[in-house]
Amino acid sequence: MSPQNLDISIPTLPLTSANNYKFKFVGEGAANIVFEVVTEPQDENRSIFQSEVTFESYYLLRVPKAGTKAHKYVELQEYWETAVKGLFRPENLVQQRLIRLEGEELASRLNRVLEQEEESRRADYRGSRVAAVEYGMLVEDMRKRNPDDLTLEFKPKWLAQSPNAPASATRCRNCARELLRYERTKPSDSLDDKSPKPKTTILCPLNFLACPTSPPALADVLAYLATALDPPIRRVETTPPAQYGRLVHWLRTNDLIPRLRAAQLAHDGDGAGPLGAAAAAREPAAAASLQLAMTLRDCACFVRVPADPGAPVEAKLGDLDKKNWVAKLEYWQGMETKLIEGRYYEGREADGIEVNCQLQRVKEGVPKKEGRPIA
Repeated sequence: MSPQNLDISIPTLPLTSANNYKFKFVGEGAANIVFEVVTEPQDENRSIFQSEVTFESYYLLRVPKAGTKAHKYVELQEYWETAVKGLFRPENLVQQRLIRLEGEELASRLNRVLEQEEESRRADYRGSRVAAVEYGMLVEDMRKRNPDDLTLEFKPKWLAQSPNAPASATRCRNCARELLRYERTKPSDSLDDKSPKPKTTILCPLNFLACPTSPPALADVLAYLATALDPPIRRVETTPPAQYGRLVHWLRTNDLIPRLRAAQLAHDGDGAGPLGAAAAAREPAAAASLQLAMTLRDCACFVRVPADPGAPVEAKLGDLDKKNWVAKLEYWQGMETKLIEGRYYEGREADGIEVNCQLQRVKEGVPKKEGRPIA
């Protein structure tokens, strides 16, 4: 689709203006890199990166990596506008829009920033560089706006069981996959090192849905946030009680995670699941539905609890890029087959990892009032 067909105005980042900007490396994934653009107060193009309401820094610059096979940004934006945007309220989506980039010199400048950050980058991303392309993307900045804000990011993943899971399953799809991944990647124990090692704990995504009624599920989510995030979120040590309480309230009362689950199920190809996707995908509508379901299972949720007690908690979904289902289908099906044949959905256990799946709690009838204390 042509950019002109998108219902958005596309700003341009002129090279003459970009020469006056400073670019700060924020983060990266396998296919994209994100930078903060620091502008001078008097710069005429500063409004491109600002909120129209508060005039604060609002957008980050996202650009593709060279040598990847991901969809072009024009196609990604068209998909977000037409397939994703209508599923959620505007305040529940990380806003994004295209920006036209002028000249290869901009890519060179960004790559010089990466060279300076090389040692701080993830080992398997080092050496990758920015592609010289016509379009980049402006994405809403969900970092702290105040140093005392509380921010977190997590992947909700599969919020309902896989349609292909056996009826006897006691683990959800995500817990089963994490157990398989752990077995593949766990370090071998040294014969000389007999000291006990702490167990790795899997966070079951179904816990997010159970938070309103299940204290054990809420406790598991908070325990995960206290250990897996940087910085960790703890009630006393790092987080003021009022902010911690507002986070707990959001976990108990939000409707975003249930809405995401409903959207995943609504586009799951009539329950075909990955193993039935090949037949379903022969129909264009079914293929588009499968593509959207898998996109919704790979998104991220960003939560910001402002330091200002009068400001609302913000929760938004991002990373909703269109999936290349043709390229991914074989992988999705292979993973599902391994989970079933290896009994990862059922009673399989592994040393060094604790699998505490909400599905097993429900099937075994664990009372909702049991579990670790919340605070």
